[in-house]
Amino acid sequence: MDWLMLLAILMLVFGMAGKWCNEGETDVGNVYLKGQARPAGFYLGLYLDVTEPAEDAVVGDLTEVPAANGYARIQLADGDWTEQATKGEFLNVQKLFEAAGGAWGEVYGYFVTTALTGTAGLLINVEHFSDGPYTVNDGWSVKVTPKVTVQ
Repeated sequence: MDWLMLLAILMLVFGMAGKWCNEGETDVGNVYLKGQARPAGFYLGLYLDVTEPAEDAVVGDLTEVPAANGYARIQLADGDWTEQATKGEFLNVQKLFEAAGGAWGEVYGYFVTTALTGTAGLLINVEHFSDGPYTVNDGWSVKVTPKVTVQ
């Protein structure tokens, strides 16, 4: 594993806005401290749960936007992170989720997982939208700019 990949893992886990889930914390320890293989990728998804999922939640506990009407998780590429003027603060490229063919309803937050689809991936973190929920009707969209602060 090269140092850029390792740095990307550290940025994803230590300090991303939102609440870190137990699976994400364990994964960082396994990769960074124990030298286990890094997950193949990280994916951004949206959830419909009214309350923020618990720290011990897993992907299967989330009520994700159904994989229909244009919804799909979006991969977070390592190269999409940019350090800001404040050292240790990184932003990912803004991601756009857009409903097509039907409404998604009330979207309350986002999550990061290690799987493109399904419930088998690790739940890295969750974040409830501070100014949400967002009503997403057909043709409407939700923009998410993941932010990470390495402290």
